[in-house]
Amino acid sequence: MTLKVLVVDNHPMILKLLANFLEKEGHEVMTASDGLAALSVLEVYTPDVIFVDLVMPNIGGDKLCRIIRNIPRFAELFIVILSAIAAEDNVDCTKFGANACIAKGSIKSIQKHVLEVIHHLADKSLASFEPVANLEDIQYRTITRELLSSKNHFEALLNNMSEAVFELTPDGTIIFVNLAALTLCNLAEEKLLAANLVGLFAEDEQENLSSLLAHPELLPQLIEDNPPTLLNGKHVALHFLELRQNDQTSIILIAKDISERYEAEQALLTSETRFRELFNNMSSGVAVYEAKNLGASDFVFVDFNRAAERIEKIRKDQVIGRSLLDVFPGAKNFGILAVLQRVWQTGKPEQHPVSLYKDKRLTGWRENYLYKLPSGEVVTIFEDVTARKQAGNKLAFESAMNGAVARISQLIISSDSLKDISAALLEEILALTGSKHGIIDLVDPKTYNLVAMAFSPEIQSICALHEEGAAFVHTPQGLASWVLENKTSLLSNSPHTDYRAKGLADAPATLTRLLSVPAMFNNELLGLITVADNPDNYEKRDLDTVEQFASLFALAAQKKQAQDHIAHLAHHDPLTGLINRHLFPDRLAQAMILSQRHRKKIALFYVDLDKFKQINDAHGHLAGDAVLKEVASRLRGLLRDSDTVARMGGDEFVVILHDIASKTAVKNVAKKIIDALAEPIFFHDTQFTVMASVGISIYPDDDKQIDALLQKADKAMYQAKKSSTTSHLFYEG
Repeated sequence: MTLKVLVVDNHPMILKLLANFLEKEGHEVMTASDGLAALSVLEVYTPDVIFVDLVMPNIGGDKLCRIIRNIPRFAELFIVILSAIAAEDNVDCTKFGANACIAKGSIKSIQKHVLEVIHHLADKSLASFEPVANLEDIQYRTITRELLSSKNHFEALLNNMSEAVFELTPDGTIIFVNLAALTLCNLAEEKLLAANLVGLFAEDEQENLSSLLAHPELLPQLIEDNPPTLLNGKHVALHFLELRQNDQTSIILIAKDISERYEAEQALLTSETRFRELFNNMSSGVAVYEAKNLGASDFVFVDFNRAAERIEKIRKDQVIGRSLLDVFPGAKNFGILAVLQRVWQTGKPEQHPVSLYKDKRLTGWRENYLYKLPSGEVVTIFEDVTARKQAGNKLAFESAMNGAVARISQLIISSDSLKDISAALLEEILALTGSKHGIIDLVDPKTYNLVAMAFSPEIQSICALHEEGAAFVHTPQGLASWVLENKTSLLSNSPHTDYRAKGLADAPATLTRLLSVPAMFNNELLGLITVADNPDNYEKRDLDTVEQFASLFALAAQKKQAQDHIAHLAHHDPLTGLINRHLFPDRLAQAMILSQRHRKKIALFYVDLDKFKQINDAHGHLAGDAVLKEVASRLRGLLRDSDTVARMGGDEFVVILHDIASKTAVKNVAKKIIDALAEPIFFHDTQFTVMASVGISIYPDDDKQIDALLQKADKAMYQAKKSSTTSHLFYEG
């Protein structure tokens, strides 16, 4: 039996001798000089057994084993450690995934034990293979043990460093990591080894790191001011060093997690920038003072923002460095000086209520809020009453608006009920616009009538709503007609005299003010939102509010359309529009329930078109499709609205006939179906004559189970097809 073998050893003589030996034994052999090279081989080669040296450059045997065991396709690979060190130091090779260990001795003894492994693999008797073989021929190598001890000592030192240490090949492949590197990357060692360093970083960082690795002449390199970001979000300072050993070059990377410091610096920078931008762009005026003397008899301006310049009608350069009483001589009478003195002395913030300031240059109402900074400076934030009130009202409205939009958006996501969404929408709109009445309509695309999804109680009479089934429907009146026709929002505080109402049906006389907005989605008109009778005139803000909610309603309506369309496609035949075989059992079950409730019988017709395949074969599928659509149309036209027609597939149709009076009546319907389908069907210049065979079963006489009832109608249809005297037959048990 020929086996695939991979030998991994940094000793070229052992590689050559083992390869030659195994090839002479008839096996396929691949070799690799270290762990990294072995991983490259394993990308394209799947061995049956791998012999691995323990101590190798780049990636050692223990780490190579862990990486291999982490690859699912190598779960059953038999791994043998080929090392004297493992035996001498009592290394438990199974802990890192090896199946067995052969201690290095003479080449003959190694070949002997390697051959034993091969034979055990071939005859599947590995259970009898000893865990460590060739102990009798161990060649103790003091230098190797000393080197290994030195390596372990070196790794122990590195593993106790707080900084992460990586050793890389020139192309960035990781061949060594310390414990801090595992913690930094939050990855297991076997995940990091043989991975490319660049792939650990965020996508926008990778190009710069690749460029740096491609130019080793730039090393050493310290990246700290603009630290790159790992995929796990940590910001790291990187120190790249070049390491030369004989003719080989590698790269040492020392990485330090500076996320906390970097984020603090960024937060501070952002805070400072934000403060300055906020300071200069605040709608409120801000002035910063320091006490002129120890007694704080006056205060000197140290800062003054743009809003303060606008409010006080004075430039910053005319204020800075001057005293308060010099710039604003009325400050003492105004009371602000006394408040400044108290805040400076006590450190407690105070609000100076709305007061009138006067001097020879300036008059105006101001409201001030004062507080002391840790530096000892005192800040005043001030504005005139009108601006504050306007800003307060605007802020309150925007907050209410944002909350309403958030609630409706969440409802659209979580609810499939357009009526529930519409009711919530109308409640929010009426509250935000102060309207007395309101209605939210869907536009019927066929009749252009409006289907009310939500409305305030008074609207039912105002808009003349009438019930059609479970829905309330009405015809557009007055300016609502104009909105629908022009697909344009409308604000009118005098709807009865509005020029746009000319020639339209009169609006209800009780309406005094009106807002009406179309709900559009991708230029398609889906609905209409109308509110009326605000106690004050409507403003543009009210129109903007309704338009925003109209967009949400359009989104909800479009979502409902999409859901209905998907449901229709799932349960209807796309060619004929009839219900399909998946929905048919549900319709038949409903018919059975009604039959039991009203103690009526139902008939099930199984209709099959004779020689339909010949039409398809002779004239093509387009002709066949035309025939099927015409058959479906004729079947629907013959039957009552309460009856059901379904296409079961191909040229087979099923009819559910409710409330049958007698078998004679059923027979008459079957004959009508056969006669109607026999009428010529035209496709372009071709005329087809379709004959049908009909099988009939009766519920509950023939059976009370859906599948059985259908099978019996199907059986009767096949008997009718074979009959030379009739095209329809009742099922006969």
